[in-house]
Amino acid sequence: MKHVIVITGTPAVGKTTVARRLANLSKAEYINANDVIKKEKLFSGRSRDGALVVKLGRLKASLERRISKSKKDVVILDGHILCEIGIRNATAIVLREHLGTIEGRMRKRGYPQIKIDDNVVSEATDYCGIRSAKHYRNVYEVLSGSSAERRILAIAKGRKGPKESIEMLGELNSYLKKNKGPLR
Repeated sequence: MKHVIVITGTPAVGKTTVARRLANLSKAEYINANDVIKKEKLFSGRSRDGALVVKLGRLKASLERRISKSKKDVVILDGHILCEIGIRNATAIVLREHLGTIEGRMRKRGYPQIKIDDNVVSEATDYCGIRSAKHYRNVYEVLSGSSAERRILAIAKGRKGPKESIEMLGELNSYLKKNKGPLR
């Protein structure tokens, strides 16, 4: 039976970096959901903020086809959107990050303030964790950083350990004060 690991989380938590490293370390197949969406044109347009409006059912079908065709025993999928669809028999890893780190990474990438604010609030309220719990049987939250890869590899190998809930909501007040008040 294939081991399928879904790495999801708010934009700028480090999903792609961690997923690629893990795939290399474990000789797993790596699939980036955003690449599949663009390559197969699995979107119907763009939202007001410029984000792609993804055809979730078609994305899920495409990813599950790719998983079943894979010759590898372990398949690692990565993408923010994966918290919105349940990939059959997958374990979901919700990568978490401190709000200030997300803000800094998004600024460096040139995101507008409103998009930064949206993603900071999503991380603070654990949007991806809540959505993943709805779509996956096994969900683990892992704090991004130096021990994240070790923790995810242990989960992938069946040494799951205790499930933890990572709280970022407490950081939102500091973020609001630093950014001079309520979000736009």
